[in-house]
Amino acid sequence: MHDLTLLERIEALEKGEKTLDARDPARLQRSIVRHLTAMLNTHRGNVPIAPDYGLADLTDMGSSFTEESVDKLKENLERVIARFEPRITNVRVEYAPKPDMPMVAVFRLDAVVQTENGPAPLRLETILDAAGAVRLGEEDQTRGYL
Repeated sequence: MHDLTLLERIEALEKGEKTLDARDPARLQRSIVRHLTAMLNTHRGNVPIAPDYGLADLTDMGSSFTEESVDKLKENLERVIARFEPRITNVRVEYAPKPDMPMVAVFRLDAVVQTENGPAPLRLETILDAAGAVRLGEEDQTRGYL
């Protein structure tokens, strides 16, 4: 299994970087976060070769995140991440509302990254805003989101 996506490896080779031998855990995590962010900001049905890639359209939710909509989002996040990000396993998504961020749905994503040195935990905060945009990062990185 490679640390980086195919496009990231091609880009690195064009820059003259030697990435295929390097197993940098921070680089791997950045690659995973980039892919998850792109995938979760893609509307399901927009990728012809993988119609179930991405999230269902979230804009019809408006700013009201009901218990039912939160449950659907959680299931949708877990399903799409488990299916399309093979570098992580044991994906668990939990709703983690923040009183100081009422206009967004915040989820905590816990997973395991398979590294050269064995399994490593991955924890990300996933923020979905009322417009349907998704942002991922470590919990302390997303504080200034709004």
